[in-house]
Amino acid sequence: MKTPTQRPADILELTLAMSGNAVSRVFPLFGEGIWVQGSDGETVEDFLVKTVGIPPAYLKERVQTVFLNGKALDDFNTARVRDGATLALSAAMPGLAGAVLRRGGVYAPMRRQISQDATSSTAGAGQIFITLKLFNMIASELGPEFLKRGILIPGVRLRDFVERQGRWAWDGCRSATADEQPIAVNQIVELLTKRQWVRLSIQASDERTGI
Repeated sequence: MKTPTQRPADILELTLAMSGNAVSRVFPLFGEGIWVQGSDGETVEDFLVKTVGIPPAYLKERVQTVFLNGKALDDFNTARVRDGATLALSAAMPGLAGAVLRRGGVYAPMRRQISQDATSSTAGAGQIFITLKLFNMIASELGPEFLKRGILIPGVRLRDFVERQGRWAWDGCRSATADEQPIAVNQIVELLTKRQWVRLSIQASDERTGI
């Protein structure tokens, strides 16, 4: 499904309350991509810090590999995001491949052919949507807060993900609401079939207290 060029009109607001351990099963969705709205022509750094809400220190210290439209990126301050772009973030990866792909590393010149050229073109007007992907430790560390705020994804993607999970999909799910109305978890797949987009919010609850 293509990235929307404007705010989708038909969004299912799906909110789940799940045990803390169960929340981690949703993290693979970040590797498939979530949709984030921002301003056209923001630098990658501004987009990640101001729009996505990633702390600058975390971005500097933990995010070691960044791909913009499939090409490795070193300079966050000049490269800009445009409508329909795909931005992927990863923590440090092992081995020589990880060292080569690491931004600002001594092996960065070895990947010149797959590196993103920085651009200093000025920002455009209006709002855009980009696909944001999070991998490995980045997904597990940032995922809970993203899910608490809500992530926008195609309904068919969440439906397929749930179906792949099988009977484990709702293990640990304590309650669910759709458009602020309580529903049974066995109703969710049918709702996802009918709605093009879903904003998924998950509140983690403590196993002992239930809150």
